[in-house]
Amino acid sequence: MNKLNKIICALFLILSALDFSNAQQPSYTLKAMNFVYTDSIGLREIDAVKFDLYILHTNQGVSGPFEYALGQYYFNVNGALGVSSEYSYYIIPGSSDFINLNALPRNPTFVCPDASSPSGASLKMNSNAVLGFGNGPIISATSPGTKICTVRFKKRLGSFPLVPLSLNWRLTLPNPFTKIFAHISNQITDISSQGIYSIDTVSSMVSLVNPADNSFYNPVTVTFKWKKFRSSFKYIIKIYKDPLLKDLIFNYRNITDTFKTIGIFNSSEDYYWRVGAEDLSGEIYYSSVRHFTVNPVKYLNVKLIPEGMYYPLFDQLIRRDTVTAFIRQTSYPYNKIDSAKSVIDSISFRGTFKFLNVPPGTYYYAMKHFNSIETWSRSGGEILPLTDTAYYDFTTSLSQAYGNNLKLKNGKYCFFSGDVNQDGIIDATDMSIVDNDSYAGISGRFLRSDLNGNNFVDAADLSVADNNMGVTAVP
Repeated sequence: MNKLNKIICALFLILSALDFSNAQQPSYTLKAMNFVYTDSIGLREIDAVKFDLYILHTNQGVSGPFEYALGQYYFNVNGALGVSSEYSYYIIPGSSDFINLNALPRNPTFVCPDASSPSGASLKMNSNAVLGFGNGPIISATSPGTKICTVRFKKRLGSFPLVPLSLNWRLTLPNPFTKIFAHISNQITDISSQGIYSIDTVSSMVSLVNPADNSFYNPVTVTFKWKKFRSSFKYIIKIYKDPLLKDLIFNYRNITDTFKTIGIFNSSEDYYWRVGAEDLSGEIYYSSVRHFTVNPVKYLNVKLIPEGMYYPLFDQLIRRDTVTAFIRQTSYPYNKIDSAKSVIDSISFRGTFKFLNVPPGTYYYAMKHFNSIETWSRSGGEILPLTDTAYYDFTTSLSQAYGNNLKLKNGKYCFFSGDVNQDGIIDATDMSIVDNDSYAGISGRFLRSDLNGNNFVDAADLSVADNNMGVTAVP
């Protein structure tokens, strides 16, 4: 009896091994990949997308060779693309790895509206002709696999609407849906359940780098950057004022680098951009569309007094004068973020500075007058708000300046005058300039050696510089 049982078990194992439809079914990955959005007729707009279909044998060591028999390929797509008559969908001739062209799927069709599709539309390719055993392609087990074909989905007239393609494999009922069949032991066998189905739409488009999508606080002059795309030898960059890409404001062509600096954009406004890569054949491959916002304008109202020009008897400056304000980071090396100029009023001692390129944050205000020591706002920095005007007053306290670098005059704290050569220190070099001009009796408006602003260089100016000898800018 034991011997009989052993014989029965052996026969069962042999029969199981011969059941090719179960034990030796090939598994595979079916992938839609290498998506490229193109300008197919030279209108400088996206009107077509093409992509490859690859099938990769993933268990060759178990199943043995995978002989392809039949395949049909269906996708659900976005019904908002438009009706069927507006598009063509076809296989690009010569794009398949199949030597036997009877293995190609047939009758590519865009169906919209499609009530059977959950997204309202579908891309369909029906099954190829029946291939007899031994006549089917052998599917490659080396990545990326065997290319079934390259397809193109194209708008017949005009550009694609600005809606996502929303491509998804159609894998379940209702019919029709994607199916793959193989020749197994002289039988055509449905192996659809053995497949992994994927869609890769990212790596084959022009990749944008800067500015980031939906980024804020971009400067009014922007350096756009993107990655080199395949063998493209020149690029196009387009910038729009609206998300529907109707209001084109910049259209630069024949760019040979992978960056382009463009300005000046308007503060507090939104923009949309994309890049096209043109190859030697003249075909253009576009990126996706990105959005960015330019910094809101920042206003800083500052009260300050250059000591030499201040006349206590009248409690005013001898004249209105220009000052440059730098916005600096609060950590070493205190990089300059932005700058602006303003005229300081002779009575209110105030000027309003307009900054275009600085995001809101905490900064030092570094004030530079043409013959005064550069003076910074107090240690720790000041908050520059997003929208409201910021106010700062150097005249109220010694501590209003970094390092207490102010001079009290008639109850008001002033900037030290005398840095004639603007090297950050009042020293013998400055004294020499003032002395030489005083000796020569130099006169005129806005003389750097005229420290009290009376349009004449004389002993009064020498006195100001001498009293401030050794004062340095801080930090």
